[in-house]
Amino acid sequence: MLSILAAGTLLIAGCTKTGPQGPQGPTGNANVIGENPFTVSSWTAVGAVSSNTATSYYATFTDANITSDVAAYGLVEIYKLYTINGSGWTNLPDIDGVTTTVYNFGTGGFTISVLTTDGSLTTYPDSVEFRAVIIPSSVRQANPHTNWKNYAETMAVLNKARAQGMIK
Repeated sequence: MLSILAAGTLLIAGCTKTGPQGPQGPTGNANVIGENPFTVSSWTAVGAVSSNTATSYYATFTDANITSDVAAYGLVEIYKLYTINGSGWTNLPDIDGVTTTVYNFGTGGFTISVLTTDGSLTTYPDSVEFRAVIIPSSVRQANPHTNWKNYAETMAVLNKARAQGMIK
């Protein structure tokens, strides 16, 4: 019993809340890029049947912020704006009835596509507002519990990083 008491005393006496400052860690890469919203109003038809129906539509964008590191290890999220009933931003892929909006990305850019889930013809998508968020692997790893598909949660991480001067 005396040995347990002695061990407990040593443990408590050995714990301190402060200590010497550790060395500066390596500079991280916190270059999260929350790009400005953009509107797509010009779509390329695939399998056009008429001037307003096709099997799918797409729009391709170049983006130098999608580096080979981002393409291989980071994350690119594309959000679509819904203005009906104040719904706000939703992440892609988005399914609205049988119409789906999807995207893919690679080094240097991304493509947004609109098609149907049942293979039927779709109508011209008209003007749609999107926003891209580009997240390097180091930021993704530094925020492992972030739901990057949730626009509000993603923007909270971006705003915190911006307030800390980590991003523009």
